[in-house]
Amino acid sequence: MSDPLGWGAGGSRRPGVVRRALPTAVAFLVVLCGLAYLRGDLQELIGTAPGSPRSAAATHPLYRGTGLIDARCDTLPDNSEADVRRTLNALSRCLDRMWATTLKEAGVGYEPPGEVRLVADPGEAACGIDDYDWAGIYCPDRRVVNVLVEEDRSFPMMFTLAHEYAHHVQEIGGMAGERGSEVFDEAWSRRLELQADCLAAVTLRTVEPRVLENQRLLAEGESDAVDDQAEGYRRSHGSGTSSAAWITRGESGGTMAACNTWSAPPDEVS
Repeated sequence: MSDPLGWGAGGSRRPGVVRRALPTAVAFLVVLCGLAYLRGDLQELIGTAPGSPRSAAATHPLYRGTGLIDARCDTLPDNSEADVRRTLNALSRCLDRMWATTLKEAGVGYEPPGEVRLVADPGEAACGIDDYDWAGIYCPDRRVVNVLVEEDRSFPMMFTLAHEYAHHVQEIGGMAGERGSEVFDEAWSRRLELQADCLAAVTLRTVEPRVLENQRLLAEGESDAVDDQAEGYRRSHGSGTSSAAWITRGESGGTMAACNTWSAPPDEVS
């Protein structure tokens, strides 16, 4: 007569599948939890954390493979305020030339943005977003640069155009793909945006230095704002103080390497 509990004479009970797998599953879960808890420490140890000089973002080939950017724009109109759209279109062509020449040094093929849209209303942008509180925006999926145009105010828009072009370079050069722990991680976003400020300064440093001085003053003024909208902007784009500092680095350094926000300590990209 067989034993209903599965015991045989002189034998032992065979553990079920769940009981056999349970110790392994528990051990695996413990390891995963430990890795999650120590993730930051492990990243620091192996050099992949944001701000580590050994991370992939910080050692991007474009920093080593490119030199001083030839920041000239001889086709700008004498009076940049007289016809803002003409000024921005001329600057766009110069930025294409600058970045094509620079990326070629590193063996990276440059493609101009799919479109440069100088829009009178945020709703005309190509990204299809509902948040219209911006002066410029880059659509990475379609590689379209959008700049909100206000007549008789060319200086801020020249910087905005150069900033959005920098996002285009980050995209085609692969720097925009070096994300943090999340796709929309704020620390990653600040490094990306502050680098775009710096690269914009690199390209404008001899084109129109007054644009950079104007932008620095605007950025430093933004640091004093205390409303929720300003705080949200600082979390995603960095403080005005940090922006002004990276603009200065780009203007004085003149290279992509001068704008390596990915190797900067957290207090310089806050």
